[in-house]
Amino acid sequence: MNKGEQLPNEYRALRDERTGARIHQLTADASINHSFFFLNPSFRPGHPEHVAFVTHRGGGAQLALFDFASKTSQCLTAGDGIQAFSPCFSCDGALLFYTTPAGEVWQLDVDSLEEDRLAEITGASVGECSPSPDGRWLVSAARRDGKHGLLIVDIEAREGRAIFETDMKIIHPQFHRTNPEIIEYAGDPRPRLWLIQRDGSGNVCLYENDPREFIVHESFLGPTDDLIFTIWPNRLCRLNIHDREINTIAKTNAWHMASNRDGTRIVADTNHPDRGLLLIDAETGVEDVLCYPEATCQGTQWEEDFAAGPEVWASIRGAAGKELSWMEMKVDSVYGPQWTHPHPAFNDSGDRVVYTSDCSGDPQVYVVEV
Repeated sequence: MNKGEQLPNEYRALRDERTGARIHQLTADASINHSFFFLNPSFRPGHPEHVAFVTHRGGGAQLALFDFASKTSQCLTAGDGIQAFSPCFSCDGALLFYTTPAGEVWQLDVDSLEEDRLAEITGASVGECSPSPDGRWLVSAARRDGKHGLLIVDIEAREGRAIFETDMKIIHPQFHRTNPEIIEYAGDPRPRLWLIQRDGSGNVCLYENDPREFIVHESFLGPTDDLIFTIWPNRLCRLNIHDREINTIAKTNAWHMASNRDGTRIVADTNHPDRGLLLIDAETGVEDVLCYPEATCQGTQWEEDFAAGPEVWASIRGAAGKELSWMEMKVDSVYGPQWTHPHPAFNDSGDRVVYTSDCSGDPQVYVVEV
């Protein structure tokens, strides 16, 4: 695949047979194609007709952009080593950011396709990117010399530095949706919920969950100070970062969940059993089925109500292990593969949801009308 190459028109308009929802299938290649991780929606900010995705049709992960106007996609990259679930858009949609296994953070101009390296942490492995709401910073998890930490990248200065290091495994850091000074991150496997200031100060555990409280997939509820997450597989919950009390939104097996921009509605996929994509009222917990992706939703640990311990990981990669997180696992049968999970996320206006499904045999990218 070449940078700027136009991909074949693979678009199809569909209807969900059970809900009647209008669905757009964006890709149909016999390869792995998937949307971004649900914390970073694939919809391009400020460009409602553009949806980015990751395609492996050239053998390795590359970024591509679908245009609803032409119903076609364009390949945006041609290099090696993109972390497949690391990309995110800048706040204005002008740039895409991604990381590489070499400890690098890159930016891509979506229109010119020019790429620049923003930072490199020699000898480190780096996780997914998360942008600050003011567009100035990126945060990512990093691992180096057996230590785990948080990497902050100054986009304007094009430099990065570690603000915090610990022996505990760190995954999925993300900025507060309106406050660029607050970062939430996950301890793996527990305690799960942590908060830290952008300068590395004020590190605090928000909740000491016990081993039988399988907390996963937290994100901020719109512009509020509440986190939403699942205590798998029984409850969709919220926790205010100030009073730190857990409240149940709904007794449901919501799996990966994300809110719309104003925090009034949540979309979630489901597993064990798969009940489709749910639209959930954030205040009342009332849910409706949006559509049925029928993805295979793989991962043995999702059949349990507790997180995987060291013995589980040792059984598939050895006791020492080298991986930072799920996104670097070549074959992860514990929590993935990730491209078998729908990972739904809203667009800016809340009237579309992007998701991935391998119901056809290969993972493909879909957008459903809300």
